[in-house]
Amino acid sequence: MPRSRGSMASSSRPQAWLPGNDPGPEALLRAAEQIGHAIGGRAASAPRCAEPTWTALPVRSVASPSPHERRAALERALAWAKGAGASWDGIEFPIDADGNASARACRDLSRGEPILTIPRRLMIIDNELGGSATGRDALAAWLPLEARDPTSRWRAHLDAQPAHLAELPMFHDEADLAQLAGTTAYELAADDARAVRSRYAQLSPELRERISLAEFAWGCAIVTSRAFHAPGSVEPRIALLPIVDFMNHRLGDTTWSYDPKAAMFVVTTERTFAIGDEVHFSYGDRSNTHLFVHYGFTEPNNAVSEAGLLFERASDPVVAVAAHLLWRLPLDAAPRMRVACRVDHRFLRALSLARLHAASPADRARASEAGLGPDGDIPWLGGSIEEGAFAVLAAAARRSLELLDAHAPRASDTAWDRSCAIVRSGERSVLESIIELASAVRVHLCEGDPARVRAAADAIPVDEPGAPRLLRQYLRALADAL
Repeated sequence: MPRSRGSMASSSRPQAWLPGNDPGPEALLRAAEQIGHAIGGRAASAPRCAEPTWTALPVRSVASPSPHERRAALERALAWAKGAGASWDGIEFPIDADGNASARACRDLSRGEPILTIPRRLMIIDNELGGSATGRDALAAWLPLEARDPTSRWRAHLDAQPAHLAELPMFHDEADLAQLAGTTAYELAADDARAVRSRYAQLSPELRERISLAEFAWGCAIVTSRAFHAPGSVEPRIALLPIVDFMNHRLGDTTWSYDPKAAMFVVTTERTFAIGDEVHFSYGDRSNTHLFVHYGFTEPNNAVSEAGLLFERASDPVVAVAAHLLWRLPLDAAPRMRVACRVDHRFLRALSLARLHAASPADRARASEAGLGPDGDIPWLGGSIEEGAFAVLAAAARRSLELLDAHAPRASDTAWDRSCAIVRSGERSVLESIIELASAVRVHLCEGDPARVRAAADAIPVDEPGAPRLLRQYLRALADAL
């Protein structure tokens, strides 16, 4: 006999548990409570995802230029840019024996001097290429096609781009990537390689007939390592900035601005330089993990580090569903969350997941009533819950350290292996600092006086790195929450 429509109460249907359009985080947490309890009543559990095997991306089948050819291409690009309206003052662009350019002061420079100006008409911007498609993939697909055109207006700039970007991990084989096994860098490189293949498959059949996967991967690598937010654009556009990409990365040397009336991108010094000093351009406040995966280099003395916290797969379905609804974390695998050695939005997100693990159903209801953060972050729920949350964080850090230690790197001294060792060391320092923080913070969690908590934070030296800096930043955030 067919079941009559409407015979099941609407509150028992899964659709009724889901909030309406554009729900707030509190509604998502309440929905997770209902869905999680329903899942918990069933015997079946979600299957674990198998870790995909590593497959390097193919490399363009073009010959690498000799150092002499590379030097000639860079000199043509400089002459082309200057002839098209770019200008520089106080700096020059020497080219070394390997054909690599850099920017150096050709006279003493003071702070606040404009040293490089690039007109907007020289920029390659994704929505100004003449096609209907825009975005990173459109620019990545356009690059190899334009590089074939001998009449391209950007001919000199395109000839100055590297023929291959072999330094990027996504182009390396499994033996090389084994040097990064257990790191967040490995995970990011694998994600990049999979994403490039997936995005290539989504191109139109006509476009795939014109460019190969290797050419598209090269275009993606150029965009990843050289593109900036398009200056002067209200919408989120991306741009390649000729000549600016000749400058190597370092924080604190220069800043930039955009003059909309003159349609000029202007690079200005942020400190003084003596003649002969290298002048850098900042690619952002990036960790070695990020720099190596997306740019192909590391900084030995980089003060910014990050690592992945490997959380245990939640045994409580409510926690798993809430983490998925609030933060898009996977339902079918143990989540790994990237954090830096500072209390920023990523650290607070990881702490929110830890609070979710440590909270009882009553605590979660209290959090929902009190209100979650705008990004779904779980608020402070009291000292005992916070102590449990830090225990969860420390366990996640130890799990990541075990994964890091399970893969012993090969004994060699190539530039690649040295960079991998720097990445591993940076990630290890973050994980060890979080474990140390979890121990040091306990004494402060029962303190209910914001002034005393803030005083404890202020007693920690500002320039103290690692766990002390994390503790100082966390205590200041805690004082604000109390």
